[in-house]
Amino acid sequence: MLIGAVLLALALMAAVWIRGNNFRKDKSGPVVRTSGLAPSTTPTSAGLTSAVPAASNTDVTTLLDRALTEQDPVRRSMEFGRIFAVWFEADPEAALAYVQKMSHGTEYTQATSLILESFGKSDPKRALTLARDMVTTHEQRFIYNTLFDQFSRNDIQSALSYLELVPAGESRENALRALATNWADKDMDSTLSWAEHLGDATERAAALETALASLAGTDPHRSLDLAQQFLSGEALNRTLLTGLKKLTTRDPQTASQVVSQLSAGPVQTSAALDVARALATQQPESAISWLKTLPVGELQQQALNNVLDVWGSKNPEDAGKYVAQMPKGADQDAAAAHLAHTLAATDPAAAIHWAQTLESDSAQEAALVNIASGWARKDPAAATQWAENLPTDSPVRGKTIQDTLSYWVLEDPKAAGSFVNTLPETDQPHAIKAVAPVLTQNSVADALTWAQALPSDDIRELALQEVVTRWADNHPTEAATWALTEPESATRVDHVRTIVAAWMAENADQAVSWAQTLPAGPTRDGAADLISAQLTARNPELAVDWAASIERPELRDASLEKALTAWLQTNRSAAQTWLAKANLSSATKTRLLGQ
Repeated sequence: MLIGAVLLALALMAAVWIRGNNFRKDKSGPVVRTSGLAPSTTPTSAGLTSAVPAASNTDVTTLLDRALTEQDPVRRSMEFGRIFAVWFEADPEAALAYVQKMSHGTEYTQATSLILESFGKSDPKRALTLARDMVTTHEQRFIYNTLFDQFSRNDIQSALSYLELVPAGESRENALRALATNWADKDMDSTLSWAEHLGDATERAAALETALASLAGTDPHRSLDLAQQFLSGEALNRTLLTGLKKLTTRDPQTASQVVSQLSAGPVQTSAALDVARALATQQPESAISWLKTLPVGELQQQALNNVLDVWGSKNPEDAGKYVAQMPKGADQDAAAAHLAHTLAATDPAAAIHWAQTLESDSAQEAALVNIASGWARKDPAAATQWAENLPTDSPVRGKTIQDTLSYWVLEDPKAAGSFVNTLPETDQPHAIKAVAPVLTQNSVADALTWAQALPSDDIRELALQEVVTRWADNHPTEAATWALTEPESATRVDHVRTIVAAWMAENADQAVSWAQTLPAGPTRDGAADLISAQLTARNPELAVDWAASIERPELRDASLEKALTAWLQTNRSAAQTWLAKANLSSATKTRLLGQ
């Protein structure tokens, strides 16, 4: 509804602005018009300000038809709106007749809105009568909101009487919401009484929700009580969220009591997080006590995180003491990790010192990992160098190096890539997983050069595999062409399998066609095995064909067994016929048929 409203408002604003500009220049004197247009002459849009009022309707419709052929949607809407606004000012009935014959597109909606809003000011009943036939889409039905906003600002009782002219459904809901909004601003009690007694349940909910949303601005507590009394479903949820946000801002203590009594669900979760932050701003200790009234589990942990965000910013020492005295276990680990991230963003050294005082090993490890991440957001080079200096037997050393490098490589790819070479070989796998994908994203050529320059064979192969993985995700065709330049080897087979896997996910037909061009050998066998595995679930018969084309016997038999097992489950008769002729051992055939 909001999107439709914005589009409609923009269209109307454009038309009104253009119409105003067209006539503003003539305010000081009589309208300057052409002396007339010959029947065979079509006016150009540049001369519309004076030409349209004097032009024949045939000529104007020709201009409008021409405007509708514009391919650019913005230019089309602006040109059509400019011409139509001037024509409607000069001859509204002719303009209306033209619109009633239009196809129902964007420009139809634009013109219809202008017509109905204009008629609504002088003849509301006629506007609503026209609307019944002219308004047909979701976007167009928003005009009822505009009309009833206009009616109800002038006279509530008249607006109420006009409701009988509005079709039931979305159109009337839009009208009711506009009416309820304006009426509630004038007389809330009368609005609520009227809304409560509407016969249709959907309309009653729409009117009550709108009125209570207005009431939330002045009396959120009453709004919440009435919402729970009269509403249900999504209307209740939206109204509760609106009221609770207002109440939390005014009186977080009262809001906290309401939230604790809500049923578990999205409304309670969202409101609880707001309340936790508001209470922590006033007094963190009170917020902590209140958390215990919430359901045990994820909601308590999320609310605690919000408290720690505020508390850690205002008084990091006290927040750290609270987490340190929590009972050992998963809850303390999660709290330590969350607070550590907040503390590291402002004072990494103090955060590290605090983490090292935690008695629980798991809490300390969780905190250190998040300190690395939080620190790396602001100074990734320093955070990475700190991670490198952690004890070699630290269980979090590899994780912290990987996390900090993932930020450093975004800031300085060259420096991060060079740093990998300085690490002990035991740390390099973690570092490569952070650096290789980003280097590849920036420049495949530079990433390949970097990976191929790594000194250790195993580390070099790992880095190349990471590069190929990202390359295949982005450009499988290019990666496949490069892979075939490598010498035949187990490494090339691994690269091809990685490429084919990514390619199959993006465009299976292209991947299969490329694999069919491969010469016999280990590379083709690897590709065929991968394709067979990918096809097994969706096309086991084709998967069997690919498995059967593998040259290496042990790989072929293993691949065939997987594909045949799936085929026997989906089309046992066809699979048995194929199996009877297959060049497989009797033992294998017996085992497969027994499944």
